[in-house]
Amino acid sequence: MGSGKGYLTFALYDYLANHLHLKPVITGIELRPALVEFCNKIAKQVGFEHLNFVAQDIAKYNGGLLDMLIALHACDTATDLALAVGIRQKARIIVVAPCCHKQIRREMQPQNEMKPLLKFGILLERQAEMLTDGIRALLLESEGYRTKVFEFVSTEHTAKNVMITATLERNKVNHRSAEALQQIADLKHGFGINQHWLEKLLAEK
Repeated sequence: MGSGKGYLTFALYDYLANHLHLKPVITGIELRPALVEFCNKIAKQVGFEHLNFVAQDIAKYNGGLLDMLIALHACDTATDLALAVGIRQKARIIVVAPCCHKQIRREMQPQNEMKPLLKFGILLERQAEMLTDGIRALLLESEGYRTKVFEFVSTEHTAKNVMITATLERNKVNHRSAEALQQIADLKHGFGINQHWLEKLLAEK
């Protein structure tokens, strides 16, 4: 999702096909037609016959059941759009590296003991990042995913180094759903947040 010039997409296809000797079928979704045309041309030149790119809005993607959905540094609510697609299409594995946590930062009106600390801009920014990604992880749990949030690359390379991974637990009853939703409600109340964007998207499904 948001495949851009396709660096990650080509690398993943090469790894799955030529190193693991699998037969992957991968689609890169990118809004800009010029990049899609460029990437499809390269894929054809290098013989990646089951790799293709489509010029499409992430929000409008409906490609059926997915084995895996990946989004690397999809800006702000574009990460939520990708997560919502993965959940709707019942992707078995979801991997996202979010960035630019603007939506929650704009909404935050802290009502808890953190309020005195969050008058300092840098602390507000970091707290907004934690809240945004923490609520994303809890929403994934509420939808039946086993979720992890971790640092995947050193801060010397990029400050945008948090990754969220989620694995769908198809054959298990999700005992975490009600608990996760209550935790989300408590966090929203404490930090004066009206609605997380992913929460809004999931309510529309």
